[in-house]
Amino acid sequence: MKEMREWRPEGEYFQHVEASYDGLAPRYDADIGSNLIGRRMHAVFRRALQEVLRPGQLVFEIGCGTGADALWLARQGLDVVATDISGAMIEQLRVKAASEGLSQHIQTRRMAAHEIGRLGSEFGSDSFDGGFCHAGALNMEPEIARVPAQIASITKPGGVFVCSFINRTSLFEILFYPLVLRPRKAFRRMGNVVPIPISRTEPMNRQVIPARFYSPAEMIRLFGDGFSVEMVQGMEIFLPPSNLADIYARFQLGFAGLEVLEEHLSRRAPANEWGHHTVLVLRRR
Repeated sequence: MKEMREWRPEGEYFQHVEASYDGLAPRYDADIGSNLIGRRMHAVFRRALQEVLRPGQLVFEIGCGTGADALWLARQGLDVVATDISGAMIEQLRVKAASEGLSQHIQTRRMAAHEIGRLGSEFGSDSFDGGFCHAGALNMEPEIARVPAQIASITKPGGVFVCSFINRTSLFEILFYPLVLRPRKAFRRMGNVVPIPISRTEPMNRQVIPARFYSPAEMIRLFGDGFSVEMVQGMEIFLPPSNLADIYARFQLGFAGLEVLEEHLSRRAPANEWGHHTVLVLRRR
């Protein structure tokens, strides 16, 4: 995985990420939570979580944001240690957990993805039944090569790690962008570090975070030493990605047939490798 290790962003990268998401935190739910595609992706990801996690288990989250998935799991009876690089995002989660009476099921810690192993000094090695990470937190982690061993160190043998990440190949983008005469966007992911806006609305759409995209095979190799693969699922294969949610909202009925097709093929090769995002279910050996 030489390519992954060589990404070294310039400047105070992690401080930039933290400050950007601190600024977005007060409006994060309105910007992201109202996105129809984002809501659909949460639903798909939660089905994957529900298949492998059980009430009463202790799990960790990388990149919790304002806690949509952590709160959902807490409502199912799990205990979650939710981590994020943004202290302001974590504070939003704490407020919501308190308002729902879920504070006893949710703990929060401020840390980047490559620091997740620090939980071991507090909770102990092999202490978590599993963990998860939804959306782009792993894509924005330049030290991603350090992450799998740290996850393995805090996860029980037989425990699971469920993650979604932005895929290197998006079938919808490859087909869509040439049709609207923007062919360079169709192949922008191929091995490049791409600046991603943290929001689609003013003024936060001017805040960008460098990200690198990975194929399912690359991510599986990265986790290969300590984990076996149980499931690979594509998200937004035939449907627009979240940055094109306005198109989906405008023509939602027209996408109904493609949504059925995606439900049928999203876990089957080779279609499961063509999504805008990929979901992996990994089990610790």
